[in-house]
This record gives sequence, C-alpha cells and structure tokens, in this order.
Amino acid sequence: MMMSACTAGGGTAAPLEEAREEIDALVVELQEAVALDEDLSWEGPTGEALAEDDEGICRWRPGEWTTELALPEDDPGWAEREQRLDAVLQEHGLDALGDPGYTGGSAYGFETAGPAGGVLRIDSWKGVTTIRLHGLEVEVDSDCGESSLTR
Repeated sequence: MMMSACTAGGGTAAPLEEAREEIDALVVELQEAVALDEDLSWEGPTGEALAEDDEGICRWRPGEWTTELALPEDDPGWAEREQRLDAVLQEHGLDALGDPGYTGGSAYGFETAGPAGGVLRIDSWKGVTTIRLHGLEVEVDSDCGESSLTR
C-alpha cells in the first residue's frame, strides 16, 4: 500500500484524519517488522501534538509507540528486522533506514525521512524499543493546536 497524501519529502499535506489512518496502518506494519515472530505488546501512541512551524505549516507529531524489547547493537535479529522494516518503508514510498546511529548513552537506533516531510525514528534503549514519528505536514479545519486533535 502506497501512502497517497502522506508522501516522503513533503508534497501535499493530508487532512489530519486521513493522515491518522495512514500512519496507523504504517505503524502496525512497522511493529510487525520489529517483532519478527515474537508476541509483543505495544503501547501508544503517546505524545500526540500539533503546532505550526516557523513557516506557518501545520506539523503533526503522531507520537510514539513502545514495547519491552531490548535490541542492542549486536542483536542477531537486527539484520532481519532491518530488512523487514526497509520492505515496509519501501512499500509506503519512504526511504530505507540507513546506518544506525546513537542518540546518546546506550540508545541505538535508526532515523529516516518519514511521510509528509516528517521524521521516523526506531530505537532501543534500556530494554524498550520505540517507534517515533514527528513533523508531518497536515491540514486541519481550524486552529493548528490541541483543539484540533480531538478524535
């Protein structure tokens, strides 16, 4: 499934509700790719927010999803996980994860351009694996703020 309105690198912003549906579908596929065949329980999303950037564009942070799964740099499952994650990203018209990076301390993860000009980050720290999305360009019917987040 290719994301229609939430495309990599910007482009036309999707209405918030449409973006939510597309991100929900993307995240479920990413969670399955991270889990491999393990039965994981994910929490989230937490931290959803809307705000205008310096150029007046409404940016959405869908939030983050977490699961108790330690994925150290030398985890033997990383290669297969990365392959599965890249396949999901490619299916949605997004860039591959690229080389892993460190976010400080022992946090280890990947970051790539997300949909609608946003950022996607998948990392693991202290036994918790997190999928984060932020900075997605969206359209809202009213104010680009908390009041537009009601479901």
